[in-house]
Amino acid sequence: MSFMEPFRIKMVEPLPNPTREERLKILHESGYNPFQIKDKYVIFDLWSDSGMASMSQHQWAAMVDTSEGCINPESFDTFVDSIKRLTGFPYILPVHQGRAAEHILFSVLARPGLTVFSNTMYITGRTNAELSGAIVVDVPCKQVVGGNFNGDLDCARLQEELREVDAGKAIVILTLTSNNQAGQPVSMANIKHVSEICKMHDTPLFMDGCRFAENAYFIKTRNKVYQGVPARDIALEMFSYFDGMYMSAKKDGLCNIGGFFATRLSDIYGKFKRRMIYIEGNSNHGGISSRDMEAVARGLREGTDDGYLKYRIESLSTFGDILKKAGVPLVEPVGSAIYINAAKCLPHIPTAQYPAWALHCALYVEGGIRCKHLHDVLKVDDTNERENPKQQHFIRLSLPRRMYTLSHLIHIGDVFKNILGERRSISGVLIKCPSEHYFAAIMEPVRKC
Repeated sequence: MSFMEPFRIKMVEPLPNPTREERLKILHESGYNPFQIKDKYVIFDLWSDSGMASMSQHQWAAMVDTSEGCINPESFDTFVDSIKRLTGFPYILPVHQGRAAEHILFSVLARPGLTVFSNTMYITGRTNAELSGAIVVDVPCKQVVGGNFNGDLDCARLQEELREVDAGKAIVILTLTSNNQAGQPVSMANIKHVSEICKMHDTPLFMDGCRFAENAYFIKTRNKVYQGVPARDIALEMFSYFDGMYMSAKKDGLCNIGGFFATRLSDIYGKFKRRMIYIEGNSNHGGISSRDMEAVARGLREGTDDGYLKYRIESLSTFGDILKKAGVPLVEPVGSAIYINAAKCLPHIPTAQYPAWALHCALYVEGGIRCKHLHDVLKVDDTNERENPKQQHFIRLSLPRRMYTLSHLIHIGDVFKNILGERRSISGVLIKCPSEHYFAAIMEPVRKC
């Protein structure tokens, strides 16, 4: 194996340990919907890497050492100074998490007639923009098998689209790394080119920077020009091409809560600041506690350290290698998460019987594993495609930061190997009680488990 955890474990939490029979009963009682299962019955929760990081002794110490305040807390100064040094943006505002910044930003900027272009927008950002009357248009690059930067935006198409939009009626969001492009990074060349196009059309450019540090490290390892450059310097160059950014600190900030909005545009900053008072709270705390601002400030420093990022990216890559050896078909190269082609894992299950959902249920029964489907997982047809499956046939394994060890990853690989070895015994599923959101859907197996 290629990586070693760069830390010692100071505190441990016992893993839940329901038996296989108990897990089968729990799944049945949950309507064959793993999202309805209580956390205490999940052994390995790979549903998200957001807000699940294990924080360091330095973060906990800073949280205990600070004093709470709601007007001018000292932690706000620490928070702002840390982000200014990291990003170069002069105007900083805290929020309780990334989607709060999305909500405020789009409530300020979005309106009927505005178009938001993106490589791909995360569902919360897309929904917040659309709720404010904007139209969201994704212009992702064409996916290249084995491509190093499949999170790129299609610049030629963006040029064409912006020529058709009236002045002042567009903004561009680059998501780094790109969730809906299998967690793949965006290249520095693409960031720079998008920035040039936006300046040419007088169009604001913002970053969804939840995983900016991982994106910077991917640039370091996949672009020879940057191999000797610290990730923090790469990130600073990335930020220089944007007018602003919003971020959930629950990812690369190594925190359980928190986020921020940062910009160099004073007018947008003023509008955001006025609006957030009615939504998030005072501009000096943004709806989070002083101790959480301290944790974010420290977490951003730790999360952009090259030693930590080497561990983080190599652990993801090693996890992918473990799964490949178990026979799991996944998107390569591995990005910020593991994307698995469930249709190829379970070729005997027709598309209309939801192979991704069936695989997820099998993972819970066999190993107590919870993961995630893409958001439109229940909107499938009966074409039963295999070689070029739609997004709905994929599941995603997110690896919470500093939480699981190499032995855990090897064990999860063994779970997959067992499942694939007995794949014919796995039943497809059907919708028993539909729901607008897959979290609440009730399913049932085609045949008894």
